[in-house]
Amino acid sequence: MRKRNHVIPLHLNRRELEYLEAQVKLSGQPREEYLRTLIMGAQVRPKPCTHHADLLHKVAGLCNNANQLAKVANTYGAADTSSVSEMTAIAYQVWEEVKKNW
Repeated sequence: MRKRNHVIPLHLNRRELEYLEAQVKLSGQPREEYLRTLIMGAQVRPKPCTHHADLLHKVAGLCNNANQLAKVANTYGAADTSSVSEMTAIAYQVWEEVKKNW
């Protein structure tokens, strides 16, 4: 048996339908899921761009490097200058990527 067995017909003019289809395309969701999300009061956000995966990978690398640097600093009482410089360069690269794409 279907979970959703109530059908609600909806009449739209051309402009409304074009707007709906554009919003659905931006969301990356099927039309029915998009409308259900709106009805339930949730905010529908655009589907992430393709460069988001690359950015997340860079941020994960940055966090991993920060953890390694902190571990070295805690173990030996200090971290070498090259590690700190590399960490700073990676952080700057991620920051530039975020500024460029958002």
